[in-house]
Amino acid sequence: MLDLAPQNDYTIKSVVCSIEKLFHSIKGVCEMKTLFLSSICIVLLTACSIPPTGVATPTQTKLPSPTQVQLPTSTNTESPTLTPAGLKYCVVPALLNIRSGPGTQYAVLAIEAQGICGLVTARNEDASWVFITTNKYTGWAFVKYLSGEGDISTLPVFTELTPTP
Repeated sequence: MLDLAPQNDYTIKSVVCSIEKLFHSIKGVCEMKTLFLSSICIVLLTACSIPPTGVATPTQTKLPSPTQVQLPTSTNTESPTLTPAGLKYCVVPALLNIRSGPGTQYAVLAIEAQGICGLVTARNEDASWVFITTNKYTGWAFVKYLSGEGDISTLPVFTELTPTP
């Protein structure tokens, strides 16, 4: 590491004096002289290890130690019954009404555009309407306006609806 600490006052005075002579020979650089002399003072103070005032020093924050949580154990030894997640179907016409129930007597909740796909998870009794969830909406759609893979008749029948006028 370079030791910039002055050896005596004579060395500092001669350096400053030489710098002043250099700047006096150049016209119109008063601002540069002040700036340069200030920079030299800062370098000398830093080299002499004089701590600056008004500078905050970072402190280390101690984080709480992690705690262990014991999760309850399951008493059920039976394997869960897996149900199909649904079938992927996409909208065929330019626009498709998503309704609150399986029929035109139900209110339109939203309108989806052609090409939007969703997950069909249930159907009505005759499989003419399906319950579909897209990225934005969930509701009922007329099956003839959808295209996809998988047999809709294998989906569970949703029967707990009462038409609203």
